Amino acid sequence: MIDKDDAGQYNFTMKAVLFDFGGTIDTDGVHWSEKFWEYYQQFGVGVEKKDVEQAFVQSENMIMQYADLQKLTFYQTLHKQVALQFAVLKIEGEGMLLKEMVDACYQDVKRVIEKAWKILNELQPLYKLGLVSNFYGNLEVVCKEFRLDQLFGAMIDSTVVGIKKPNPAIFQLALNKLGVKGNSSYVVGDSYDRDVIPAKQLGCTTIWLKGKSWTTPPSTDAADYTIQKFEEIKKILL
Repeated sequence: MIDKDDAGQYNFTMKAVLFDFGGTIDTDGVHWSEKFWEYYQQFGVGVEKKDVEQAFVQSENMIMQYADLQKLTFYQTLHKQVALQFAVLKIEGEGMLLKEMVDACYQDVKRVIEKAWKILNELQPLYKLGLVSNFYGNLEVVCKEFRLDQLFGAMIDSTVVGIKKPNPAIFQLALNKLGVKGNSSYVVGDSYDRDVIPAKQLGCTTIWLKGKSWTTPPSTDAADYTIQKFEEIKKILL
């Protein structure tokens, strides 16, 4: 953070900000299970929420078996995910419905990311920016798709590096690549367990994006800041 001391001079004490991607930059705090449920409701698909949650978990495991996953764009990944969920849920005649749901969801995510991009662009001159995500091996492809690769000096994909959150080591990889220490860095993420707790273990200042989730942590003591919307980070970082 750029603070003023007692004499009114600026102190550049914080050097970097690490961000989560899924559920943070792409949905503004909405867990992807909740996001998918919104679209099943919007398109009137007759399924129960608990079944959608189970299909989400299963599709996350199934998609990792796809041979060319590391080459897929966000749109292609999203299409694959929903198709797998449809298969688990045994939704028949899904052709047009599948495309309409994916298109609507993609456009929504694109709008959210474009809004986040503007904020990240404001932060870039002030901090080193990093991205740390439990992803599918195609994080860099997705970042290029949304021009995010222009903003981040480190993009750590769990599948590529072989380390997943909540292991603090995945955040340490980003800190090392940016050449900064935990005690001079912020971490922003929507998952209390996977982002906030491990980042706190490294001495980072944590910003929890408390959005629409399917779980509630028993304690939130590790969060230095709690925000409801991504844009609120401007009040902390700018």
